[in-house]
Amino acid sequence: MAAVVGAAAIVVAVVVNRGTTAEGPGPHPTGSPTGSPPAAALSPADCPVRAANPPWAPPLHEGDAAAFVADVTLSDCTRVAAGTTVTKVWRLKNAGTVPWKGYSLRRLDPAQRVDQCQTISEVPIEDTPPGETVDIRTTVTTPRKPGLCYVRFKMVDASGAVVFPGNRPINFQIIVEQL
Repeated sequence: MAAVVGAAAIVVAVVVNRGTTAEGPGPHPTGSPTGSPPAAALSPADCPVRAANPPWAPPLHEGDAAAFVADVTLSDCTRVAAGTTVTKVWRLKNAGTVPWKGYSLRRLDPAQRVDQCQTISEVPIEDTPPGETVDIRTTVTTPRKPGLCYVRFKMVDASGAVVFPGNRPINFQIIVEQL
């Protein structure tokens, strides 16, 4: 989600095309394991990345839903200097009836290469009751070489299970430049 993994659609209805949910349709691109081009095939000219919707699947927990609210920092295609550290923040709303306790965003491509943006593999989400919004932040270290960083996450529960399997992942996509 960048929308996120309704939290079921980013994240039920995650970062994607901006729409009514974090993973829902709209102009904010995200990707999925089956709907995104390989990161190695992308260049700054591909920004923003437009990803296909994954196959439909219900949320893991009945009544769970998430809605993308905003990219608080680093909107898609923001230009960032090579070899720097920045903070990415997404704002999501718990749009369902299930409290988010122990949820996190799990990076989909955890085998990070030197030419990719570096993040932690699991980004914690503050416990969020239904109807509330939450800012989710992660530190991003850009590679030393210019290019496009396209990084995707899916929301998981406290047991590590993907909460919104039928929704596009939440993502960030930044253009790394020698500034």
